[in-house]
Amino acid sequence: MHTIKGKLISIFILCMLILIGSISYLTLNKGIHKSNNNSSTSQNTMGDKLGGDFSLPIADGEFRLADYRGKVVVLYFGYASCPDVCPTALALLGNTLKIMPKDVTDQIQPLFISVDPARDKLPTLKQYGQYFHPSLLAGTTEQAKIDTLVRQYGAFYSFTTLENSAMGYSVDHSSRLYLINKNGKLADTVSHADIQQDLAQKLLKLTN
Repeated sequence: MHTIKGKLISIFILCMLILIGSISYLTLNKGIHKSNNNSSTSQNTMGDKLGGDFSLPIADGEFRLADYRGKVVVLYFGYASCPDVCPTALALLGNTLKIMPKDVTDQIQPLFISVDPARDKLPTLKQYGQYFHPSLLAGTTEQAKIDTLVRQYGAFYSFTTLENSAMGYSVDHSSRLYLINKNGKLADTVSHADIQQDLAQKLLKLTN
């Protein structure tokens, strides 16, 4: 049963990737062209109130933000059982990276953090992240540390019990990409609704 469920999830995600990719291709290329014509070397941050260093387990060891100085880290909070919001946001992120030039994407590290460690185990998260892009790392940690990290970046999530459901509970959460610059500072965010329109331009600005 788990195998069948896994195959269905894989098919769903692959179909969504194809659909979103076809819709977003022209928009993303337009954004890249516009950003290249209006590039800026400024690395403005959002101040000292949000962001900062952190570490958490991933399937192949540990992710430490401090190890990624010199790269732009794109952070997203969610959970692997999410039926729509997470796969949509991550598909748009993955498609953006696939369209951008390699010398740019070499400077970018995408990261997915699950707020649902009870269901999302590290090997599963690794596979889940790679559905969307080969370089997307995914991890989680104990709930108390997740709570600290979520507050640190100004995100939110909450659990809702589902009566008469095999899932047991759902997770309500913010859907936003957090762009951390090459100095490890939170430089910008992209709301879910603006990913397709704004992400490419903002990434090019941070990598120039």
